[in-house]
Amino acid sequence: MKVSTDKHLVQDESYLSIVLVAGIGMFLTTLDSGILNVAIPSLVQEFHSSVTTVAWTISLYTIVICSCIVVFGRLGDRYGRIKFYSMGLALFALASMFCAFSETVMHLILFRVLQGIGAAMLQATSAALITTLVSPNKKGEALGALAAFFGLGHVLGPVAGGIILSTVSWNWLFLINIPICILCLLACRYVLKGKVSPISKDQPLNLSGSLLLSASIFSLVYGCSQLGSIHLGYIYILIFAVLMFLFIHREKRVSNPIVALSLFQNWFFTVSLYAIFSYGGVTRLCMVVVPYYLEQGRGYVPWQSGLVNLLLPLGIVLTSNIAGRLMRSWGTFRLMTVGLCCMLVPLIFFAFLHPNWNLTIVCFMLFVYGLGAGLFQPSNIAAIMEAVGPADQATIGSVQRLAQNIGISMFTAVTAGFLQSHTHDVWIGSRNSFYLAAVATILGILGFIMVKRYEKSKSYNI
Repeated sequence: MKVSTDKHLVQDESYLSIVLVAGIGMFLTTLDSGILNVAIPSLVQEFHSSVTTVAWTISLYTIVICSCIVVFGRLGDRYGRIKFYSMGLALFALASMFCAFSETVMHLILFRVLQGIGAAMLQATSAALITTLVSPNKKGEALGALAAFFGLGHVLGPVAGGIILSTVSWNWLFLINIPICILCLLACRYVLKGKVSPISKDQPLNLSGSLLLSASIFSLVYGCSQLGSIHLGYIYILIFAVLMFLFIHREKRVSNPIVALSLFQNWFFTVSLYAIFSYGGVTRLCMVVVPYYLEQGRGYVPWQSGLVNLLLPLGIVLTSNIAGRLMRSWGTFRLMTVGLCCMLVPLIFFAFLHPNWNLTIVCFMLFVYGLGAGLFQPSNIAAIMEAVGPADQATIGSVQRLAQNIGISMFTAVTAGFLQSHTHDVWIGSRNSFYLAAVATILGILGFIMVKRYEKSKSYNI
């Protein structure tokens, strides 16, 4: 396998341009995953449709990202990450324009699928741009900034959606993306001109493996979204199990696997991947259950619960850059463990949720969770990206994003089951959700402790 070398590694003084370009793509994709949440009633009225139908504009966007992201990461490693990132920006802008001028709800759903494909291309390559173009002594700070962009998208999504719907038409939910994409495309063309990251020119595409992986992930995420319909949801999850078995069986036999299965023999990598899976799910769980608790149990209106919810991503934004600076001195293991422990404290408090709790306590705990998440996320990205060489950075980065997105989908489905159960009231459903979140986080902490103890015993025996 021929791997081209990077002759133009970004110097310290210019790494901010890479962070800005890569961060904008991550920001746009997360912004558009949340901006429509507040727009569902307006879109139902605009298209004379139902909530169930309009909700597909959100669900399919996530499903498509999960299904395509690893394939696009693989293609980015082979043909060039900047090239694929630019293609993702162009497609995202084009799909946004089509969404803005949709005449029917079916057109909007179709164009959101197209937008999801563009988002998958951006998410698959954004972290790889940093890990392959930014010099090692600035890489931690750059990944911290990328995580901050990710959190900022979640912060501004609902806020931007509310402002747009209150001032102009719903079309601007999508039109706002176009000038940002154009500016970022110009940056890719002129700022990143001549900066070439390592690529695997002779690596085969493994098309059949890519199709199997995409079909299996589609079945899993779609099945999770349909768990309310017991038969349909479990049928798709069974299809996922069969397709994933076939995929793993095939990948063991080919010389060019999409993701080297030997990576999972590295326990630190495996636990890190589980940790980002549970992090994605638990974070989404918090952002669903807390507003539900405030609105259904305490009588708050949606805009009030929305403001409270902003404290979590605000905490992520505040500590992401700090994590980037600490990464060189503390290491990814310690940062991830400290971050998970910080996240665990609020989850344990929320597991004993009470109707008479002061709102200040809820706000503070949500903010503390965000602070811990800001320490965890950039160090997790770094730990997973370090598992492979420069030529496979987009592929492994897309695997990291895929694990997080699957966690979001699965925990959302389980949480909805807890909250909507006829046998439980709002308090029991909320507490059960946080029991699940606490257990998932504890498993991650225990996993890291066991890995560290194993490494120490191994080095002692040697």
